[in-house]
Amino acid sequence: MKKARFAPLFLALIFTLSACGEKPASFSPATDSSILLEAEGAFSAPLTPIDRSTACALYGIDENTVTDCAVYGSTTSAEELAILAFSSNEEAKTAQTLLQYRIEDRTDELRDYLPDELPKLEKAIIELRESSILFVIAADYGPVEDFLKG
Repeated sequence: MKKARFAPLFLALIFTLSACGEKPASFSPATDSSILLEAEGAFSAPLTPIDRSTACALYGIDENTVTDCAVYGSTTSAEELAILAFSSNEEAKTAQTLLQYRIEDRTDELRDYLPDELPKLEKAIIELRESSILFVIAADYGPVEDFLKG
């Protein structure tokens, strides 16, 4: 009989512990961009906000598929931060491909102009979570990786 009394408590403990360390289902553009912008050392250059229309044009993304976004870029380095939410998982997967093209284009643009920025581009992060995506070109990826580990 004692075992039966502890079974619900044991199950509750298992479910509680299994939830620890879980990554959120998707990225939150406003919340997550604030965390990353404030992460010490992640960005060495000031990042300025980029509006949705400009960001979508820059990345080749159909603006009608974006439900929310927070996008920032630097005028003096390769550094960028973009968190975009989409109307579907498929739209996010399409954006993932387009953001990979962005890295290739920036690499070509900066090869002769700012060659010291190329290592940042080589380590760029594009992470898909459900119908959202995180795109980061950072000075130091340690804080970004810490954020992703949650």
